[in-house]
Amino acid sequence: MNIVVDGRYQIIKRLGKGGFAHTYLAKNLAAPGKPTCVVKQLRPKVEHPRMLQLFKLEAAMLARFKHSQIPKQVECFEHHGDFFLVQDFVAGDDLSKEFRIGHRWSEAKVIRFLREMLKVLSYVHQKRAIHRDIKPANIIRRWDNGQLCLIDFGAVQDLEGESIAPNTVVGTPGYHAPEQAEGVATFSSDIYALGMTAIQFLTGSYPLHLPKNAEREVVWRDLTTISDRLATILEQMTRVDLTDRYECVNAVIADLEMLPPGCEDDQQVPS
Repeated sequence: MNIVVDGRYQIIKRLGKGGFAHTYLAKNLAAPGKPTCVVKQLRPKVEHPRMLQLFKLEAAMLARFKHSQIPKQVECFEHHGDFFLVQDFVAGDDLSKEFRIGHRWSEAKVIRFLREMLKVLSYVHQKRAIHRDIKPANIIRRWDNGQLCLIDFGAVQDLEGESIAPNTVVGTPGYHAPEQAEGVATFSSDIYALGMTAIQFLTGSYPLHLPKNAEREVVWRDLTTISDRLATILEQMTRVDLTDRYECVNAVIADLEMLPPGCEDDQQVPS
């Protein structure tokens, strides 16, 4: 693609296309070494002021975050009536590419996944932000060291700043918590989504494909061979009733640390 945005960002290819934004891989021609970056373009322009507000909020939150497992914001600018957000490129594949129906992760792999992502999520929550769209496609595993990175803060809610459309329904069906589907999100909503992501990898089934019981909670335990201790943690992460769910990330981390050493032994799980 022979397109250069604002004379600085040379578009290499399109990475994704959503209803309100297109995402591109690009080269920063103005920076030393012309590093690769990600350019997110808001579309359509300003006819949807709420989307513009969320777009600017994402840029502001990325500027606030200083974490090695969250992309850094390079800049946010307007060009020919379109709004652009430029951020660091994370070289890796999102976890949706690791998922195959019927293929199940081992218990040890899921525990490592949870411990790593909970630490990232703890940082986000400490910054008084709720991600609101945690799912495999928004978690990238770096090619060089296997580190997990949390991306796409397009649905983020900032609890410190001005509330922007707090009752807007955002997130992805199957992953977002019941209260979020009604326009209300809490820190616990992110915990629910992370728990559903872990259950997906443990069972080899998409969350929407799992049956639900009378309490509207997903039924998944008989599809795995994990320990009762880990199952109890995941069940508490994904409770429909907020009063029964973990309130904070640190409580989940503490319970994971209490798992017996045998849970750390990695082994293949038959598909």
